Amino acid sequence: MDDNERLKGSRTVQRSINIMNCFTLEESELSLTEISNKINLAKSTTSRLLETLVQNGLLQKNFSNSKYHFGYKMYQFGRIAENTISFEIMELAKPFMKKLRNEIGESVSLYMLENKERRCIARYGSNQSIRHVVSIGEALPLEKGSGGKALLAFQSPAFVESILKNLDSEALRFSLSNELPIIQKESIAISLDERGAGVNSVASPIFGLDQEVNFCLCVSGPSTRFTQVLMDSIKNEVKMNALRISESFNDPKE
Repeated sequence: MDDNERLKGSRTVQRSINIMNCFTLEESELSLTEISNKINLAKSTTSRLLETLVQNGLLQKNFSNSKYHFGYKMYQFGRIAENTISFEIMELAKPFMKKLRNEIGESVSLYMLENKERRCIARYGSNQSIRHVVSIGEALPLEKGSGGKALLAFQSPAFVESILKNLDSEALRFSLSNELPIIQKESIAISLDERGAGVNSVASPIFGLDQEVNFCLCVSGPSTRFTQVLMDSIKNEVKMNALRISESFNDPKE
């Protein structure tokens, strides 16, 4: 292969990547014209690239409106990446979680954003006889509980709106609309009996390389013991541990 062929191949790959980068959560479906304009490429060339991406399952065409969206292969790639990343962050987080559990004496959980829920992927339970129990793999809502709010506060406005508009409670919608910007500013969320009487919790987001938030660290316990006064006294410690996990996760030497 000569230099011209290598250059042509590299240019084709880069153009295909540019097409894939056009899609976002807010613009998950795009027309040929929209894609062509976004990457500043002729429609004929863009159309040929789109056809190749569709043939390989990376994109799919919606024939009802002639727009393109991610195909089944992207879902498969996403699941592979999700499993790899979640395993990596679990291993990095466990020493911090165990230390935090031993120091505070309450249960410590690691939650992962999954679709429009959060899932517990790691946990160190309190050693005390009365404790808050969440099972590994259990899915919980984003709109209730400190762990859910710590994740929700850092998602795109369109994602947040998709959660808020489906809430049955107008009071909860109003409360979250006011609370989420504060959580985003302070990187701390607190829950008082939100998912049921008797359980309080405090959580902090874990940031990825591009400051995206797909994981959070959460400490929870019975409200009779894990009071708001106690949560206020340890929230900086929770935040600091979440930050240390973020730094370890984003350190290229790790």
